[in-house]
Amino acid sequence: MQTNERKSPSPFRTFLGKFRKQRVALISLGAVMAIIVVGLLAPWLAPFDPHRPVTDQYQAKGIEVNQITSVSVPLVLWMSDGSKKSGGEGTNLTLQSEDRQIAAARKTGDGVLVNASGDGSTSILIATGELASRFKVVVSSQDDGQVYVSRLFAKTPQYSLKLGESAQVEVAAVLTDGNEVTGLADILAFTEKNKAVEVSKPVANDGFSNSSSSTQGGAGQMSGLVFQSSDSSVVEVTPEGMIQAVGEGIGTVRMSVAGVSTVIPIAVNQPLAAPIPVSVEPGELQIELINAYKHQPPSSLHWFGTDHQNRDIFSRVLLGTRETMLIGFVSVAIGAVIGTILGLVAGYYGRWIDGWITRFTDVLLAFPGILLAIAVIALLGPGVTNIIFAVAVFTIPIFIRLVRGSAMALKEMTYVEAAKSIGVRDSVIIMRHIFPGTMSVVMVYLTMRIGTAILIGASLSFLGLGGDITAPEWGAMLSAAKDNSRNLFHPTFFPGLAIVITVLSFNLLGDGLRDALDPKMKE
Repeated sequence: MQTNERKSPSPFRTFLGKFRKQRVALISLGAVMAIIVVGLLAPWLAPFDPHRPVTDQYQAKGIEVNQITSVSVPLVLWMSDGSKKSGGEGTNLTLQSEDRQIAAARKTGDGVLVNASGDGSTSILIATGELASRFKVVVSSQDDGQVYVSRLFAKTPQYSLKLGESAQVEVAAVLTDGNEVTGLADILAFTEKNKAVEVSKPVANDGFSNSSSSTQGGAGQMSGLVFQSSDSSVVEVTPEGMIQAVGEGIGTVRMSVAGVSTVIPIAVNQPLAAPIPVSVEPGELQIELINAYKHQPPSSLHWFGTDHQNRDIFSRVLLGTRETMLIGFVSVAIGAVIGTILGLVAGYYGRWIDGWITRFTDVLLAFPGILLAIAVIALLGPGVTNIIFAVAVFTIPIFIRLVRGSAMALKEMTYVEAAKSIGVRDSVIIMRHIFPGTMSVVMVYLTMRIGTAILIGASLSFLGLGGDITAPEWGAMLSAAKDNSRNLFHPTFFPGLAIVITVLSFNLLGDGLRDALDPKMKE
């Protein structure tokens, strides 16, 4: 008679079946494996040397620094007859940067070459003769939100009047954000609201007289719209922009606000002369540059940007993975081995041995983990090796407590009593019968403790106890970037994000292992 015996699944198969159902734990396992692989392959994955400024490495990669830090802005001269020509050829340009520590400009054949020299926002004033315009420069994405008047122009670029005739100038302004403001009242309201840019040098005596202004500040600053006549015997102009022909001839009226100006040619009782330039227009109203020498923002070239020493943050985060994993794995491994051995001895033998080990554990647990680690570093000195030892010290008592409790329960089991009765040595009983029963608890807590060890290691490096503060370690990177954290997000964001993802992955993996190894949890 043949009987069908149903084989019970092995404990390992039971564990796999439970673990497969932990979706979050599976994702965390994948993240942990990816982090470990990145840590092993970091020297080959890093696009730049994390210890050197990227500008020292550009030439080897075929990158020209001036392609990042400078840009050429073409200029166009608008003529009174509506035609236009290049503004860089044969013109006497004067360039003025509001803040040369952020950006500077110089004349080129077809316009203006702007070079970044610092982080922030500024404007470049372009002047040629009686004409002036402005464009905005933003370096390293640090836009202050300021909007400037870029160019003024009259709706009618030239006038032909009869003696005694009057005409109202229709004014419009182009702003650096691309919008247009039309009308004297709206332009004045805009300049008042946005506090027109201060011109660092006094307005030159350019031959214009009989000037009238709606609002005019002190020397060097023009905060309102100003009308000026070049020849008051031919044409006069009121503060409201009303032109009146008072004599025969050809004259011009200049309009200016916040250093930006345009002119209108006016012919009285005679034909208009040859067309003259009435406005200078920059090819770009706002340009974006990068300060290639410090704190480059995230870009296709530097995914995480660069730090205060212009080192590639992405490369440093990759290299930091290896050192962070080294601290986490080695320190917890040392703490787990020593704690497990002491816990097995205390739980199995009990009596005075258990008393001494338990008192030792209580002393260590009386100190908060970070304070105990700082105390160890204070005794041994800074350095990665000492950080590993310090983290291991406060990890030992946790494993002693866990393993001791499991060992005390397991030594009362029947199979342990049977082994003792037949004379099996204590070392064999501990390693063959008791230690395997504590493995599930050890593995779960070991996985979760790695995340805590990484946090403690990063905290010690942040406090400057990690030895080499220039090393690509996540805590040291946060410490170096903290002084600029108010103005820049990327030097602190990406190392901090790496710590969060790594610690969270290990914690979630530990939760999944705990649930899968719990015998009370059904498959």
